[in-house]
Amino acid sequence: MKKKQILAMGLSAALLCAGSAFAIKAETTKVENTKPIQQEGSEQGTEAQEAQLVRVGEMASVTSIQKEADMISSMLVKTEAGQEIQLNLDMHTMVVNNETGVPATLREIKAGDKVFVYYSPAMTRSLPPQAACELILVNVGDKIPASLHEVGTVTKEEDGKYAIATQTGDMIIRADSKTAISDARTKNVIKVEDLTKGTRFLAWYDMVAMSYPGQAYTEKIVVLPAVPATVEIIDTETVSKTEVAPETMIEKAKSDESELKVAAYVTKAEMKDGKAVIAVRKAAEVLGCKVSYEQKDGKEFVTIENDTRKMTLEIGQDLYVSASSKEGMVGMTAPEKYGVAPYIADGVTYAPADMFKALVGFDVEVKDGTVTISAKK
Repeated sequence: MKKKQILAMGLSAALLCAGSAFAIKAETTKVENTKPIQQEGSEQGTEAQEAQLVRVGEMASVTSIQKEADMISSMLVKTEAGQEIQLNLDMHTMVVNNETGVPATLREIKAGDKVFVYYSPAMTRSLPPQAACELILVNVGDKIPASLHEVGTVTKEEDGKYAIATQTGDMIIRADSKTAISDARTKNVIKVEDLTKGTRFLAWYDMVAMSYPGQAYTEKIVVLPAVPATVEIIDTETVSKTEVAPETMIEKAKSDESELKVAAYVTKAEMKDGKAVIAVRKAAEVLGCKVSYEQKDGKEFVTIENDTRKMTLEIGQDLYVSASSKEGMVGMTAPEKYGVAPYIADGVTYAPADMFKALVGFDVEVKDGTVTISAKK
């Protein structure tokens, strides 16, 4: 099926900067950039209101794949309309098998593959144009691709079904006891009533009522990871605080000209076995550490190192210990167990946030669903 999804919504400046808003799917070739207008009281307005384009989704064929330092960094695709686009990929670009709803990896994608891609409408004026890629659906075949949404509200209706209104207000998706809902990363089953506002999810459906908002029923929903965390940083010159995306802070940390020092890394807590876990590389690099990965004797290891300490994690082993990173210096911490062994999911290493306690020099706080890792003063 030939299909292009153009997705739109109105955003506040803060949401736009954070990249935390998402929009809806439509069955037509093009969706007008409109959203409902609410006048005073309960009357709905009759005039269209402009909305800002935030995501495009369309079928494409992979022309080539580019790597940097043995990591896939971008891929060149050609859309069904014949346009060539370079899609830039990063640690947040998700790959999902459209047939099963199970996460896949970038390394599974080959030149010549047919994929459905969700990417930013903000493109460079280069040839070919470049855009950031949010999500790639593989194994699409002739089936309709899953739609990418964010939860607005969840309401139980009189017939027992649940109505999931998307955050844009342009779509209502209904689910019932036959709808399979699972977490993409953990595979845990989720109840529809437990979906919360802002949750990103994929929904599979092929029939949409020609109404506004559009309405559809789905038998499968896959919940995606939360949007990237923000980082609180402090400018040593002005002692002012601000928030930036982790990627921005990582690039600043790599720059010799940067005078920004991290005050804290703050992220939404993801729980596993009752423990708060974090993406190791993202947190460590934001906090000024170097991260490396290696395989040896059939085992996998991730090493985190800064100017003073060094710690090597063995994937699958709940054992955390650090030592001095300075040559000739001795100072090893006692081995600690934090209840969760390091593990890899979708190419990302996760470990309990408390591991930074073992690295020494960091405080870790988990409160109200948020993890804060700060350098000790």
